[in-house]
Amino acid sequence: MKARVPISFILVFFVIAFSSCSPRIYFPDRTNAPMLREAGEVKLTSSLKVQNNAEAPKTVLSPSFDLAVSPVKGLGIMASYRSTNRYSNEEDFYDYNYQDSIHYTGNRAEFGLGYYLPFGSRGLFDLYSGVGFGSLKRKNLQNYFGNYEAKYFQVFLQPSVGFYANDVFEMCGGVRLQLQKYSNFTTDTAKFRYEFTEPNTDITDPTFLIAGPFMNLNVGYQYVKFNMQFGANFSASKPHLRMEQPFYLSMGITLGLAPRFFHSHRDDGRQPGERY
Repeated sequence: MKARVPISFILVFFVIAFSSCSPRIYFPDRTNAPMLREAGEVKLTSSLKVQNNAEAPKTVLSPSFDLAVSPVKGLGIMASYRSTNRYSNEEDFYDYNYQDSIHYTGNRAEFGLGYYLPFGSRGLFDLYSGVGFGSLKRKNLQNYFGNYEAKYFQVFLQPSVGFYANDVFEMCGGVRLQLQKYSNFTTDTAKFRYEFTEPNTDITDPTFLIAGPFMNLNVGYQYVKFNMQFGANFSASKPHLRMEQPFYLSMGITLGLAPRFFHSHRDDGRQPGERY
């Protein structure tokens, strides 16, 4: 008589063997788009990227901070911080109880220099380049295999063109081109080194080219504006870096300070303190 293997045993085996299915090592994120216009201008943007899982109820926030300063006319200096805090339901095809069983955490710091050029009566062109340093960690909350830690390095170039209406409305669009290289990759699942690319290769071997088109919007008045940015990140080299979802949307607040805010003559022709 043939021995029957209990179905529950088979399910447990597959969960353990493949509990780390579809791992991710890259999450799309916003671009620091300063839109500086004059010497002495400073901008600080604080934003959030809200991430909801497809079925599971957990919602987490990944805050970002963007700083930009123009010490002299035409020169922009920028620094950014990015955080990753995301739960994933990568095992949802086994059982709903495994929803949100993966937790990704990480951070990245960026620094850049650029040139900006106002043109016409409302136009603005800028070109920035810089470097970034980051890390990402994957933890399987079900105590199965599938954990990793990785560090990476970026070099980027980002041109953009936009326009503004006084100090009420600013909008620009551009593309960020970045080279990304992973290093110091450690994992308890040896196959993970080959799970992130198409065709499969060791994640630390290639240097990936990533193209990131974006649209950035500021609406408010002078010192405080609502910020919204929509964009996407695409792997543009071979081997391709696998991405489950290339699009992102972030929203936040931009605080600004510029010498033009204190000019003695205003756009409406009134002097400071003059009544209507």
